[in-house]
This record gives sequence, structure tokens and C-alpha cells, in this order.
Amino acid sequence: GVATAAFLLDPQAREVGGRHGGSTLVGIVLGSAALAIMLFCAGLALKRRVPHWRIGRAQVWLRGHIWLGLLMVWLVALHAAFRTGGALTTWLWIILALVTISALFGLILQQFIPRLLLHSVPGETVAQQLDRQIDSVSDMIEETVTEYAGSLDQPAPPWSPDAAPEPVEESHAESSTGATTAAPAKPAAKKADPNAPPAGGEPLRRCYQDFVRPYLDGRGSSPLASRARAESIFVAIKTMTPAHIHPGVEAVRELCERRRQLLRQRRLMTVLHGWLVFHVPLSWGLLAMVIFHAVWALRFIPQVPGV
Repeated sequence: GVATAAFLLDPQAREVGGRHGGSTLVGIVLGSAALAIMLFCAGLALKRRVPHWRIGRAQVWLRGHIWLGLLMVWLVALHAAFRTGGALTTWLWIILALVTISALFGLILQQFIPRLLLHSVPGETVAQQLDRQIDSVSDMIEETVTEYAGSLDQPAPPWSPDAAPEPVEESHAESSTGATTAAPAKPAAKKADPNAPPAGGEPLRRCYQDFVRPYLDGRGSSPLASRARAESIFVAIKTMTPAHIHPGVEAVRELCERRRQLLRQRRLMTVLHGWLVFHVPLSWGLLAMVIFHAVWALRFIPQVPGV
């Protein structure tokens, strides 16, 4: 309000042809205030790059960046008297408009994406640790499959999620006369290796080779990228494996769900911070052009009466 009143009541406007603008003392003060706000806004980026600077709270800096940045647009409009001027000032207006639009777009994203992360990514982690967490999930999946199904590269018989589990062999058979006869005796089994994985884990290993490994490597479109399709696959695996393999199947299912959440968080974080790719370079370019504009305009200040 003060800046607008000073602009409307500028006593030097008549002395420069009856037109308001940046060549009067009020115009110079308004332009200098806009430049000072630009320097303050640039200070937020410098503060983030040097975290040990204890100059005010980060929240205060961010609020000042937003509200003073919007005020700066109005001060620039008053400084220019709502005119575009020559080629340089026209480009300044264009870049200022792009900076303002990108800033408002980023502000809108910051109001919605954190809430979306809260509801769609229950296992949200620190952004700087996303890649490490994703890699650790892959390692845990491989360890789990190795524990319950043996070597990851060991060939396994083909299977289908729709296939029914193999029937369990009965130890007795019924003869044609209705009497129960004992099944032929089987040769004594060799002593089991204590380090060998539990029997019956072949479907889990096959699932890892056909679905999980391509999903972890990011090759093509994996059905595990969809939660619904992944659930159906792991339900089928449970029907094809004995009960003592089910904890391994469940662990792999939960780890795949964890990886989906981390990937979703990374995508949302990319969108949340992607606008900075445009906003930051444009802002620094605007600041450089404004400083050049200010230095260049100083040549004409002595021509203004009373300044």
C-alpha cells in the first residue's frame, strides 16, 4: 500500500513528462527495493547450500521467499509504470513472468504432494536415502529366496500361476478287492544336508527368475509393478508351495510392496522438485539481467531534475 501510494503521489512525475516510471526518485527506490528482495530470495538458495549457516529459521526464510517474492512483482510493475519499454525490459518482463509462474506452480505442488505421500506411501523414507533403500530391498529379496528356495540361478521346472498344486502321494494303496495294501518300500533316503534349503521352494525360485528379478532390474513392464497383479501371483505361489515355504513367499511379497512404495515416493519427489529445474536457472538469469539493467540505468539518473 505504501509503495502504491508513493507511486500515485510521485511529485517528480510531471517533471519527467508527466509519466511515472523508474527515472524518478520514487521509481528508483521502488526498483532498488525489488532488487533487494531478489537478492534476499537468492540468499535462500545459498543458505540451503551451506547448512551450517545459522541465520534465521528455514521456515522464516521460505515464507519470506514466497511473500516478498510476490511483493517484488508488484514493485517491479510500479517501477516500470506498467510498461514494457525497450528490448531489455521486455525480456525482463518475460523472464519475470516465467519465474513467477514456475514459483506458483511449485507452491501448488508443495500443498498437495506431501499429503499424497502421507496417504499413498506409508513407508516414506528420507529422500537422500531412497536409492540406498531400494538397493537394500533388492538384496533382502535375494537373501530370502536363497534361504527358502536355494540358489537363485538354479534351473527350476516350468510352472504357471494357474496350475494346481501337485497331489500329495498316499502311503497306502487300495487293492481291487477293497483291502488296503502297503505301498512298495522306498529306498532309504540319504542324510539331508543341514545347509540345504527347505524342500518345495522351486515355485518361489521360478517366480523370482520370471517376475521378481526383471522387476528389480527394471526391465520392461513387470506385473509386480501393479499391486493387484502382484497379489494374485503370490497367492498362486502359496497354493503351489508347502506351508513351511509360505513365510518366505510372504516376505518376498512384502518386500516387493515396500519397493513399490519407495519407487512411488521417488516419482512424487521428482515431480515435487522438478519445477526447480526451470525456476532456479531462470531466477539466477533474471537477477543477473536486473543488475545489468540497474547499472546501465544509472547513466541516466543525472539527467533527471532534482535527483
